[in-house]
Amino acid sequence: MFWEKSFSFRGFISLLVTFSGLVMIVSGVIAYIMPEGRIAYWADWRFWGLDKAQWNTMHTVLSFIFAIGTVFHLIFNWKALLSYLRDKVKKTYSMRSELVLVLLITIICTHGSIARVPPFTSLMDLGTEIKKTWYAGQEVQPPFPHAELMTLQQLTSKMDLNLAGVLAVLQEQGFKVDEKTTLKKLAAGTTASPMQIFEAMMMDDRVYE
Repeated sequence: MFWEKSFSFRGFISLLVTFSGLVMIVSGVIAYIMPEGRIAYWADWRFWGLDKAQWNTMHTVLSFIFAIGTVFHLIFNWKALLSYLRDKVKKTYSMRSELVLVLLITIICTHGSIARVPPFTSLMDLGTEIKKTWYAGQEVQPPFPHAELMTLQQLTSKMDLNLAGVLAVLQEQGFKVDEKTTLKKLAAGTTASPMQIFEAMMMDDRVYE
């Protein structure tokens, strides 16, 4: 039986690096195409049922696991790695032009990315354009960044709205609210986004009185 076999820590680390790396690739691609934070949180953007914060957390946690697994993988295979590198160094002398070209390409790409100059910014520009397609033709901009995190008291003060009117409107819509409640908290556990709650609230004249 498989559970009767001795546990292989080396095999465990190899599988850990492999699977965490695969998840990192997926979460990295999603992070590349997901909408910007102020829009994603305001419109409660989700992909495969997960919101932006969950995708970011997944990517960060799996990155740490991948890094730790990689360290152990290098430790377990240190002798084999050194032997491999020594062999490669010997062969490199016969590949000097290739080595110079690789180093040159690496330096140029690194510097170009840091300096943010074309054509190295093209990849990021492409990501920006993809992000825009999620809500193309829709007005999803919040009144100000991360408005969903402000309390109703802060929100109404900043937008010069009537706090009592806002509370009354939201209570009639079935929400349990007070001046310390946020739109994000109201949206939690419902199918509505902070944006939808806000828009419905703003249609009532009492919020302006």
